[in-house]
Amino acid sequence: MARKVTLLELVNAVSEHARSEDETIATIIYMVNRGVVRLCGTFKGARFDLRTLAAA
Repeated sequence: MARKVTLLELVNAVSEHARSEDETIATIIYMVNRGVVRLCGTFKGARFDLRTLAAA
């Protein structure tokens, strides 16, 4: 079962261990999209569409 966390909690936890902002972002996207964690709060149920992120 995936752990439920807010996006802020996830960003804070991952950024404590990541070596760069890019690594933080990649890890968060991986964890959310693979179902390792489930977002709750404002971003409940959110997924990241890599096609739209690459265009930005």
